[in-house]
Amino acid sequence: MPRNNVKPLTDIPGWLASFPSLASITDTAWLEAVKAAKEFVLPPDTVVIREHQPCRDFLLVASGNVHIFKTAEDGREIMLYRTCHGEVCILTLGTLLEGTDYSANAITENEVHAVAIPAAHFHTAMAESNDFRAFILHDLSRRMRELMGLVGHVAFERLELRLACLLGQLYGQGNTTQIDITHEELARRLGSTRVVVSRLLKEFEHMRRVKLQRGRIELLSSESLAQLSKK
Repeated sequence: MPRNNVKPLTDIPGWLASFPSLASITDTAWLEAVKAAKEFVLPPDTVVIREHQPCRDFLLVASGNVHIFKTAEDGREIMLYRTCHGEVCILTLGTLLEGTDYSANAITENEVHAVAIPAAHFHTAMAESNDFRAFILHDLSRRMRELMGLVGHVAFERLELRLACLLGQLYGQGNTTQIDITHEELARRLGSTRVVVSRLLKEFEHMRRVKLQRGRIELLSSESLAQLSKK
């Protein structure tokens, strides 16, 4: 169908509700991209993207969380950032813009409702939709600030402090005093090793900040943990 004959969508896809800025775009190029989009649901711990593979779609996360990470030669992993509810996948975005293969990996943290827009429709929308292009540039700017913050944390903050901050975030996100997470997963998010993270957690337990169980960490003193994270 020629683009100048495309009519506004009469049946708005449900996933657009997670992206208010995109839902308000009405130009032809973007509407064609929406029509070509495919929705899918992924269970937890599903590998969405593998490093060095080609990128064929632009991904958006309508619900759930995906974390993007790099793996070193010695097997250590560091989480670069998370793509959450109502966010675009910056990894697919950068790969499509550069015309290269993926430079990192991505895996689901929980059940994820994702949307894939074919690369050809993405490029057309970038070229012809001013509103879509403005949305992408704004999101890129926001993610760049977040990544600069991550670099600063890794370069200048002690691992003990970063671990305390991460635990505080996880307790806060779940509004709970217990989180189900392994030492290996914490190490991956911090770019460290399981042995080092386990040693620090043992120190936290000895100071009665947390209580360690298999696959679970219970918060005993939020004040103590908060004080540590502010040092």
